[in-house]
Amino acid sequence: MTKFRTKLIIALITLIIFVLVGIGLLLGQLFKSYFLESLNDHLKIVILWSTSIGLGIVLIIIILLGLRITSRYTKPIVEATNVAIELTKGNYRARTKVDKLDETGMLGSAINRLAQNLQELVKTQEMQQDRLKVLIENMGAGLVFIDSRGYISLINKGFIDIFQVSPTDYLYKLYYEVIEQPEISDLIAEVFRTEKKVNKQILIPLFIERKYFVVYGVPIIGTNNVWKGVLLVFHDITELKKLEQVRKDFVANVSHELKTPVTSIKGFSETLLDGAMHNKETLEAFLSIILKESDRLQTLIQDLLDLSKMEQQGFQLAIQELNLHTLLEEVITLLNGKAQAKNIRLELYSKQQHVLVKGDVDRLKQVFINLIANAITYTPPEGEVKVVLLDHGKNVRVHVKDSGVGIKKEEIPRIFERFYRVDRARSRNSGGTGLGLAIVKHLIEAHHGQISVRSELGEGSEFIIELKK
Repeated sequence: MTKFRTKLIIALITLIIFVLVGIGLLLGQLFKSYFLESLNDHLKIVILWSTSIGLGIVLIIIILLGLRITSRYTKPIVEATNVAIELTKGNYRARTKVDKLDETGMLGSAINRLAQNLQELVKTQEMQQDRLKVLIENMGAGLVFIDSRGYISLINKGFIDIFQVSPTDYLYKLYYEVIEQPEISDLIAEVFRTEKKVNKQILIPLFIERKYFVVYGVPIIGTNNVWKGVLLVFHDITELKKLEQVRKDFVANVSHELKTPVTSIKGFSETLLDGAMHNKETLEAFLSIILKESDRLQTLIQDLLDLSKMEQQGFQLAIQELNLHTLLEEVITLLNGKAQAKNIRLELYSKQQHVLVKGDVDRLKQVFINLIANAITYTPPEGEVKVVLLDHGKNVRVHVKDSGVGIKKEEIPRIFERFYRVDRARSRNSGGTGLGLAIVKHLIEAHHGQISVRSELGEGSEFIIELKK
C-alpha cells in the first residue's frame, strides 16, 4: 500500500505541473497580447494556434493520466469493495478479478481467500446443522426446547406426532399458555426453579387413548453459568405399560368373567339334580338360564380367541372390493329386531348407493354389528340410532350416532381397553364381554383406518370410522 500511495502522489504532482504549465502559457499569451498589436495578422494566427494546440495536448495528457489511474487503481478497489459488500449480505460465492500482482491484486487475492474460507465454514456449519436436524427429527422421542424467558423455541416431529399439534400454535409462545397438561407445566417450572434434572412418569389422556410417558426435564446451562433454558424429552412407554397391565389384569379379568357364567351353570345344574328337574316350569327356566350362560361363555372364549389372533404378527385380512352401503344395510337388517324390541328408530343415511372400499367383508360386518348393537344397548326406549355414510374424497366415513346415556370425558380414552366397561352392571346384564370395542379398534387399524369418539354424558355418543377407498 505504501508503493501505491507513492505512485499516486507522483501522478498527482505530475498532473498539477502540467496544469500549471498550461495556465502559465495561457497567462503568458494573454500578457503578450498587449504587445502583439504591432505584429501582423499572420503571426497572430500562428501564435494563437500554437497556444491552443499546447493546451489541447495538456488536456489530453490529463485525461489519459486520469483514465490510467482509474483503470489501474480505482477500479480494482471498487470491485473489491463490491465483493466485500456481497460477503456482508451472505453471498460467499462472490469473487473479485485479479489481473496483476501489485497492491490492488494483493487486496483482491486476500478478499477472495476470505470469501473462500467463509464459504467453506458456512458449508461445514450447514452440514452440521443438517445432521443435527435429522437427529432431532428422527430420534424417536418428543423434544421441546424452552428458552430462558419461558418461550418455546423448538419442537420436533416426534412431539408433533405424539400430541397432534401445529408448530405455529407452540413456537415462540410461553410454555404455560400452550401446554395444556398441568403435570408437564409443573415439571418445567420445577426445572426452572431448582436448575436440576427432573424425570417423571406421566399419564396423559390423548384423543381415544391414555398415553404413558417418561418425561425428562434438563436445564441447559452454557459457559460462564449462563442460563439457556430447559430441554424436555418425551419417551412413549405406553406399549410397555399396556403389556405390564395386560399381564397383571389378564388372569384376574378372565377368571372374573368366566366365574359368573360357570357359577350360574354349576348352581342351576346342582339345583336341578337336587330335585328341581321334576318341576317342568322350573326345569325350562333353569335350562334357559344355563343355555344363556353357556352362550355368554362361548362368546367370551370366541372374543378372546379373535383378539389373540388379531394381535399375532401373521394376522391377515381377506381383502376384496365391497359396497359399504350394502354391507351396512345387511347389518341394520340383522339388528332391526333388537331395535324394534325397545322402540328405537334405527336408520341408515347415505346420498350414494355405491360406496366401494377394499376390506374384509366378514371383519367389517363384525365391526359394525358391534358398534350398532352397542348403540342400541345403551340407548333408552323410544330413542334413535343413526348410521351415516359419507364420501370424503379418498376416504369414507361411517358415523354411528345414538341418543343414549353417553360417556364421561375421562372414560373415553379407556373404552377401547380389554374388559373395560363404562357401566359394568348394565354391560354384564346385556351379555357383553368387555372385548367388543377392543376388537373393533384392532380390526379398523388392520384396515389402515381410524376410529374416534365424540360423546357427552346424557347426550349420546358418536363413533366415527374412517376407511380408505
